Amino acid sequence: MKKKTHLFLLVANGILVILGWVMAFYAYPRLPQEMPLWINFFKQQVILTEKSPLFFLYPLVQTLFCFGFWWLSRVNFPVDLLTRKKEGLVLQRKNLIMSLRKEYIYLNLIFFNLIFIHLQRSIIFLAHDIGKGVNKIYFISVFIIILMLIPWYRLRKRLLIHKSGRGRV
Repeated sequence: MKKKTHLFLLVANGILVILGWVMAFYAYPRLPQEMPLWINFFKQQVILTEKSPLFFLYPLVQTLFCFGFWWLSRVNFPVDLLTRKKEGLVLQRKNLIMSLRKEYIYLNLIFFNLIFIHLQRSIIFLAHDIGKGVNKIYFISVFIIILMLIPWYRLRKRLLIHKSGRGRV
């Protein structure tokens, strides 16, 4: 069952990366000759430049970010197992915790992909003078969701360890 969840989250991330690239390739030929390269986050001036392939830096960084998160989900960091009564139980508990960590990483990555897509969309809108930059409420909301996932997954990990310690998993 966990494998299906991981696959679903991985496919969702793949779709978001593809969406970022499609949006970039669709928008690039339609961009004006002078386009923004960076967005005004803290009331600073928008950095304008001639239309250039640097525009594709956003989907490229998004893609590299995804590969980094994917690699992070594959690395076997030491797992806190609390007790080491039986080797079989330790291995089972480690696998459950690793599975939970992988789910957490892929879910966080979805929200980071949404941030990258929002930044890219904001630049496109700024270039066409139909937007004012980043929607701060959306941007902050996504970061709050990411931060809320931390205690949620810590609680799930504790419950998982407690449940597997009793032999119910």
